[in-house]
Amino acid sequence: MDVVVRKSEIHGETKAPPSKSYTHRALISAALSKRARVICPLISDDTIATLKASKKLGATYFRYGDCFEFWGTEEIRGGYFNFENSGTTLRIFTGLLSLSSKESTLDGDESLRTRPNRELVLALKKLGAKARGDEFFRAPFRLKGVIKGGEVEISAPSSQFISSLLYALPLARFDSHLKIMSTKSRPYIEITLEVLEKSGIRIEREENGFRIPAGQNFRLRSFEIPADFSSASYLIAAGILAGEVRITNAFDSRQGDKKIVDLCREMGAEIDWNKEEGIIVARKSELQGISFDAGDTPDLVPTVAVLAAVAKGETEIYNAEHLRIKEIDRIRGIAENLRSLGVEVEERRDGLRIRGKDRNFAGTVDSFGDHRIALSFALLGLLGEIKIRNAEVVSVSYPGFFETLKKLGAKVEL
Repeated sequence: MDVVVRKSEIHGETKAPPSKSYTHRALISAALSKRARVICPLISDDTIATLKASKKLGATYFRYGDCFEFWGTEEIRGGYFNFENSGTTLRIFTGLLSLSSKESTLDGDESLRTRPNRELVLALKKLGAKARGDEFFRAPFRLKGVIKGGEVEISAPSSQFISSLLYALPLARFDSHLKIMSTKSRPYIEITLEVLEKSGIRIEREENGFRIPAGQNFRLRSFEIPADFSSASYLIAAGILAGEVRITNAFDSRQGDKKIVDLCREMGAEIDWNKEEGIIVARKSELQGISFDAGDTPDLVPTVAVLAAVAKGETEIYNAEHLRIKEIDRIRGIAENLRSLGVEVEERRDGLRIRGKDRNFAGTVDSFGDHRIALSFALLGLLGEIKIRNAEVVSVSYPGFFETLKKLGAKVEL
């Protein structure tokens, strides 16, 4: 599906969508708990993949309104799992399925099959799992338990590898010590720890990792999903580029992507955040280039990149090399689209250098099958006319995005 966004002035109020990261983790915790309720989860392609995998694992659930009621599985069931395009689901279930004595096949769509899982699988093998796959353990690969716990070191290019171990090791037979040599996107680990704590799981922090007591049980009762600051970043940017947007349900949380507010302020944007009331107001502003360390907040890179395209001077985005192993090589995809719109951009190993241009954009861009590229580049259409190819991919994380833009006054042709 191609979508065209045309020059528009936007104004209005909208609710920030629920967090994809919290939804994944809460649904998985619920699937492992005796009886649990998840309130206001995000329903998107990725989280539906988690629901399907949870059912395959042995959990049952039903939906009423904005709530999901779960009866969790008493044992981890192996088998064939297709995680569609959801890297988070694949990685966390890799850890869980290493607890099953039955061999499992872990698979996904064409995009997920390109993403490496080597460090995670090697860590599980050290703990007693058996695995078969290619050199990088890209899907599909086979996995069989049972991990027993113990000491393991991991240098993780993705925080999802750490989250996977934090979900699996509390269910192991022996205590574990997880030593983290290096990782990116640490705020996502904090989200995992928060949901695990609400699930009754005890994780002890150590200097370079965690001690994880064995033989624990998941005991999540109820979890309400907070707003997603990754998705809210597109609404904030829309207001800054083309009018004024008031975003509700934007309460403070552990999400690293709340940094978007500070980044926009640093660029010179007029933006207010009332944390007590959970309201963000972003207004049309002139922007200046900044230097952005994306190590902990890689999902903000597409949003910052499109804002940089209209900012005066240069914006440098660095420490983001892990974006090259996302749904696509996200750094290259952003650079190609910016160049096609006449923006001067230098692609680097770990990021981008972008020189802003005038606020007049027209052309065609490709999502490359990446939801965040589709979401972010649609915003530049508010300053001219942009056609986004394969725009249906926004359903991975923000299914109602284009409808929300239309309600705010944007000219959107679906």
